[in-house]
Amino acid sequence: MYILGSDYDGTLRKGGISERNREAIAAFRAAGNLFGVVTGRDAHMCDSLEEEKLPVDFVLAFNGAMLINTAGSHAGEVVFCVNEKNDGQIRWVAEHVGKVYGSDMGCVLYKKRTVFHGLYPDGTDRFTPISLADGMTEYTQLNTWCKSEEETKRCIAEIKERWGDTINPLQNGVCIDMPPVGVDKGTGMARYADLIGVPHDHVFCAGDNMNDYAMISRFHGCAVENAVPELKAAAEAVFPDVADIIEHILSL
Repeated sequence: MYILGSDYDGTLRKGGISERNREAIAAFRAAGNLFGVVTGRDAHMCDSLEEEKLPVDFVLAFNGAMLINTAGSHAGEVVFCVNEKNDGQIRWVAEHVGKVYGSDMGCVLYKKRTVFHGLYPDGTDRFTPISLADGMTEYTQLNTWCKSEEETKRCIAEIKERWGDTINPLQNGVCIDMPPVGVDKGTGMARYADLIGVPHDHVFCAGDNMNDYAMISRFHGCAVENAVPELKAAAEAVFPDVADIIEHILSL
């Protein structure tokens, strides 16, 4: 049995999920293997897959912080969810990112999302008052965005310098996902494989951006052709699409 964990946006889904990818995933699962989506998105990724009518075996949301079963009698079950204690980082990131980069900052705990903005400390119809961040005891993931990749890298460096002991900021283009420190797509895939008893040398991963780096470098990493150069360099091989990765695995 093999596991293939694929990033969603930009890897599996490029303006839509191709029929070729759908057929390849169905063949992969029919051969007794497990296919799942590993994404920076939240738990509502499962709803998106239902809308796409794409059956998968699991979803690792929040960059590996949450595992959700999506097949069989336990479909929809949250197997694990890693949360981080809030010691002031929610308010600091909301204020700093809002004031310096002019961006909102989302905070998700399990399935509840709250959005802050440092330029609107008292809140608006869209944004929650920043003072309420002090009463939030935990979070599953924070996320924000910047205007350019250069700003994104600078913002990540500042977050790491101030909160590197609790936050793991991950770059995905101009977006920044912030799961708890120690959480990334690689640790999520390792935990999933261990739970179901699949050896790590039977784990394959597919991705296109730097928030996929941890799983690409840890397992049999496969980058798609539109991936950023750094990810291609870390991957074992580069393929045109997910369907080509599946063909490769099934040929082993």
